[in-house]
Amino acid sequence: MHRRNFLKTSASCGAHVLGLAMFAPTLTRAAFAPLQDDDVIATEKWGRLERIHDGVWALISTPFGDEGDFTTVCNGGIIAGENGVLAVESFMQAKGATWLAEQAKQLTGSWPTDVVSTHYHGDHTAGHKGYFTDDHEPRVWLTESTRAAAEESFGERGMEENEFQNVSVIDGEQGGTIDLGNRQVRLVPRSGHTASDVTIELVEPKVVWCGDLFFNRMFPNYGDAMPGKLNEYSNSIIEASDVTYVPGHGPVADVEALNKYKEFLAYIEEQARVAHDAGKSAEEATGDFELPDSFSEWIVWSPDNATKAFDAWFREWEPADSERSSGDTESGGG
Repeated sequence: MHRRNFLKTSASCGAHVLGLAMFAPTLTRAAFAPLQDDDVIATEKWGRLERIHDGVWALISTPFGDEGDFTTVCNGGIIAGENGVLAVESFMQAKGATWLAEQAKQLTGSWPTDVVSTHYHGDHTAGHKGYFTDDHEPRVWLTESTRAAAEESFGERGMEENEFQNVSVIDGEQGGTIDLGNRQVRLVPRSGHTASDVTIELVEPKVVWCGDLFFNRMFPNYGDAMPGKLNEYSNSIIEASDVTYVPGHGPVADVEALNKYKEFLAYIEEQARVAHDAGKSAEEATGDFELPDSFSEWIVWSPDNATKAFDAWFREWEPADSERSSGDTESGGG
């Protein structure tokens, strides 16, 4: 997929991540490096599969620079149990889902029996057909709001044939549990990045797929965000030090990295409040915006990232006057 078409058609964080990577490709590659090279099971130019624990792997997407490949874009993973195999996320393209399923088959002896997406954006849902073959029809776990929003997006992009099949609905209030036999996986409803976020939480060993509630070492996409909820729920997934976190974008993380992200979100809120109280527009606030040195190694800048963030906060604080700043800025999703 050429970049022009990708940017034109993607209702996802893909364009956001690509913008960050294009701005600082060398920094992006360094930031996305694995913690332990020995844990890398397979590598493609668009991503790699890392072993986290026995029977648990994370797919880390690496869509870098001019030759970026958008097969996956978001992160995902595999959780293997005695009675089933769960694939996390459906990615931007079907070939990404097929690749992950083939890796699951090679590593566990089983094609995925279940698939779950953390929210409706296209880089997390559009490739789900890649899990389906003449011999395999996994259960697809989605909240009703995720399903409706994703399928509406498919229709807007002329992808009506991409509607979901074999769906198991996640209760948008209570969540649910997938029993893989010797492993229990909790599907926990949250919100903040979108109105339909779900975290995938493996009970033992403790691994949390955060979806786009967590961008590790990257400026998050505020296009569809409810920033107050984003701060609240990003904080709520912080647990003990022995938890491994797989962000929606960026490398595998520990609790220290998640706390650093929480600090980043708090700084954005603080700067938005200062600008709002001074009567500035989102664009004016962007012109004055600087990050402290503590975030100097973060992948931060694309022209409208800060504008979207300030605009999201202004909308939340002034819902009746959401046009006051950059209301015409296209949100893009994530």
